[in-house]
Amino acid sequence: MIRSRTRTMKTLVFLGGAVVLCLVLLSTACGDDDEDSAGGGETPTLSAGPTTSEGAVGETAQTAFEIKMIPTLKFDMTELSIPADESVTITTENTDDGELHNFAIYASRDSAETGDDPLIATEICAAPCSEEASVNLTSGEYFFRCDVHPNDMTGTLTVEGEG
Repeated sequence: MIRSRTRTMKTLVFLGGAVVLCLVLLSTACGDDDEDSAGGGETPTLSAGPTTSEGAVGETAQTAFEIKMIPTLKFDMTELSIPADESVTITTENTDDGELHNFAIYASRDSAETGDDPLIATEICAAPCSEEASVNLTSGEYFFRCDVHPNDMTGTLTVEGEG
């Protein structure tokens, strides 16, 4: 009887360990992409899934994109792709509690670093907050950053299309 209980306990411990191992493997395989945005994998890109809203009569449709400021002084993505020669609204959501951030687009990294004015910039705000920037740019590659954290929060804006 004691051997039977011992064997049953060993079996339960083995099965429990196997279940824990399976859960760890599943959570690693199905985990969120926060590790990627922290520098360990593919760079997230915003290019699919824009929303379009119709304005008043006579206004053109507007395409909207979103980027978030996340804890550890990062944007949730470092590459954005938007259509050329089209009105686009980029909504910035500051989710980095208590931190000041903004979103500014420059013609290039050099123009930002030499003190040129941004092409467009949101207001600096403390999280939680949300700001919008409306742009209509020609094709090309642009530079974006948080002006409060210009060395830590940067990215590339690719404007694609006819223009």
